[in-house]
Amino acid sequence: MKDDNSLESMLSEVLGLVTGNKILDVGTGFGIVVSKLLERSDTQVYSVDPEAWSFASMQSAYEKHIKSGRLRLVESRIEDLNLGNDVFDTSIAIASLHHLRDPVLGIKKMEKLTRGSIIVTDWNEASAGIHNPHSRVDLAEKERSLKRHAKEAGYSVLDHRYWYILHKKNG
Repeated sequence: MKDDNSLESMLSEVLGLVTGNKILDVGTGFGIVVSKLLERSDTQVYSVDPEAWSFASMQSAYEKHIKSGRLRLVESRIEDLNLGNDVFDTSIAIASLHHLRDPVLGIKKMEKLTRGSIIVTDWNEASAGIHNPHSRVDLAEKERSLKRHAKEAGYSVLDHRYWYILHKKNG
């Protein structure tokens, strides 16, 4: 696999870990993850982002999926997400948890909402300033806290040159 520090590389590596039909996407961003998940005809996607700047364009591009109930765009921080008793088969966060003040709170919320696979990929400190604007210190602190939690909670951890993967399958 070419480790080219792209969201597409991260996503292509972890798509095979997605299980079930009801998926929580943490960090909508440009909709790259949503687009790939909706390629599966049986998938229902809830995409959560506190900064819904991209929702307007996504509502137009995915109008059919939104109307059919296959895609729900939710403006919220993952830590504050309240979907009642909704439980997901897979929760996935691609290059998004480093944006949180406390990324461990984010992954813990994902754990509470997920009965199957929890997948996190994010930038490591080596990627700082190369293909993202974040500082080495900030990325390193968040990586350490997420990996510490992941090891304590039974996740597998896989490191790449510029990013890492945390994966756990419940049940």
